[in-house]
Amino acid sequence: MIPYFVSSALAIFILNSALAFNIITTEHYLYESVFNAASLILALFPVIVAISIGFFLCKNYGQSGIVGAMLALLCFSLHGQYIVLDHGAFSLNPTGAAPYAIIIPSISSLLLILMIKTLPNFTVYFHQVSRFLSEKLLIIIPFFIVFLSFYTFMPLLNVIGNHIADVITPDPGSQSIAELTFQRMVVIHGLWFVGIHGDNTFNMLFNADYLSQPILADLPAKTFYDTFVLMGGTGCFAGLLVAAFFLKKGCHERNIVKLSLPFTLFNFCEIVLFALPVFLNPIMLIPFIFTPIFNFIISYFAISAQWVSVSDVNTSWMLPTLISGYEVSGDFSGVLLQIVLIAVNALIYFPFLKKQSEQFHFIDAINKLSDSLNIAEQLRQSSEQDYLSHRRYIEDSNKELQHILTEISNGKLRLFYQPQICQKTQSISGFEALLRLQKTDGTITGPYFLDTLIKHDRTDIIDTWVIEQAQRDLLYFAKRSYKPIISINVNPKVLSDNVLIAYVYESFKQFPNQLKIEVVESGYLSDKKTVVSNIKMLKQHNIKTVIDDFGTGYSSLSMLADLPIDIVKLDKSMLDKAKTANGEGFYTHVVELLHKMNKRLVAEGVETQSQLEFIRRLHVETVQGWYYQKAMPKDEVLAYVKAFRP
Repeated sequence: MIPYFVSSALAIFILNSALAFNIITTEHYLYESVFNAASLILALFPVIVAISIGFFLCKNYGQSGIVGAMLALLCFSLHGQYIVLDHGAFSLNPTGAAPYAIIIPSISSLLLILMIKTLPNFTVYFHQVSRFLSEKLLIIIPFFIVFLSFYTFMPLLNVIGNHIADVITPDPGSQSIAELTFQRMVVIHGLWFVGIHGDNTFNMLFNADYLSQPILADLPAKTFYDTFVLMGGTGCFAGLLVAAFFLKKGCHERNIVKLSLPFTLFNFCEIVLFALPVFLNPIMLIPFIFTPIFNFIISYFAISAQWVSVSDVNTSWMLPTLISGYEVSGDFSGVLLQIVLIAVNALIYFPFLKKQSEQFHFIDAINKLSDSLNIAEQLRQSSEQDYLSHRRYIEDSNKELQHILTEISNGKLRLFYQPQICQKTQSISGFEALLRLQKTDGTITGPYFLDTLIKHDRTDIIDTWVIEQAQRDLLYFAKRSYKPIISINVNPKVLSDNVLIAYVYESFKQFPNQLKIEVVESGYLSDKKTVVSNIKMLKQHNIKTVIDDFGTGYSSLSMLADLPIDIVKLDKSMLDKAKTANGEGFYTHVVELLHKMNKRLVAEGVETQSQLEFIRRLHVETVQGWYYQKAMPKDEVLAYVKAFRP
């Protein structure tokens, strides 16, 4: 909205100037077009405020900002009576609904957040749909409850609103002109602070004819208010403008004041109000309300004491400060009063502006660092090149992903099972389920596509299929009176996903102690608290977790020591290097260290008799590899088990 307020203020300023010099009249089509556009924006402004509050409140609490904005818009439009049915047609009611533009969105957003946190968690029942869709489905019930709840407490809000309206409604019969003007001033500033056009809203709601009556001597109340209270527009921004020039050069506040200077000179407040901003800024609330109160009291006292002479002249609210003071007083006493008030206003605003400026200090620090390192120009020169390179990379990457997804869709995913042999009992202790892709020509290939899916963070497609297929395969074996222990491989981020973990242990309740989950160490395991909690949760449901491919790249003994994992699989690459003396020594030390950590080990990739004998000398508990059997389809497993001889 800032660009609008800048352009709108400039357009209105030019038009009012043209009116003052009789260049155009209020009937001119250009004048009508600009003011009609301004009226429309002001009518829609409460909606923009409501949407913004709903979006940012929900987003800041970790919920969907879009959902929060939709709920805020719906509640405000209906319950706040922004859209009303009038004689069979819908119409906007911005004046009556404006006070609710802050209240209703705030309540709706906070209630939605509360409902999401307190209602039962149904995530496990939506796991078979995408994460995006499941999040939206899970929010339907809280959304519905919050929307309906407004029917219960809107009557109370309306009662409170009516009482407030009674308090702020002018009563010319029992109040003096000074009291009425002071009351109007406070209400208008309160409305401006929450983003509602105070003057227009007040004038539409209440009769303000008393402003044409004298407040002191023959001085009309409106002239007094425009000349000696609102110097620089609503908020007395002439003082703020002076205070800003005592801030550090190049700071945000000073730049905004420079931009608004031509407008503030003619008492337009919108640019400072919304760009600084003062609007909904708790830091600026006190000076924004207190400064006009101070000006009102001091000016009233000074004029009452006849320190300043005044006349019954009517002036335009656009008349610049100092000129208006001379015009009203007929001498320099009015000018002197304005100068004193502006100076005091500057002193009031300065500490608050300084505090506001400190919040933007980090931006100056970054700019200074960039200049000191002489990298700003380099960054500007390379930005276009980087952008084009990035776009080409994204395009190529997306083509690769599309190709992989097409191949998976055209083919058929399958799980093949490779036996794991206990060296102590010389029996089959379990099977590892290995992913295979059967292509349209019948050939079977390994999961060559996983690297591409990992790069695009789309492994959830495969993880879900593996989990569900493993469940189906265990059911297949159970119907044949066989209860094998199987290990499935999933992406490490699964251990950080509470929803998916819940889905896993719910899915395998009927197969206790028959499932192990294998993951490789990766950066996803750095969320230690969540990972540990989920590993323990799986263990409580008779599902063990295994570290796979230990010894490749990311392996971290410190992390392994912290995780409640008892089984570690040694990667084939380490065993292949054991053909040399150094490789054999390294493998031996790794095994000894892990045994000292009370880990049970599985040696992967055992293919020869000499490798098996080496593994047995190290007392590795379990062996897996081609020496015993390659991975096989599930319909061959039972025959292999029956024929197995160590």
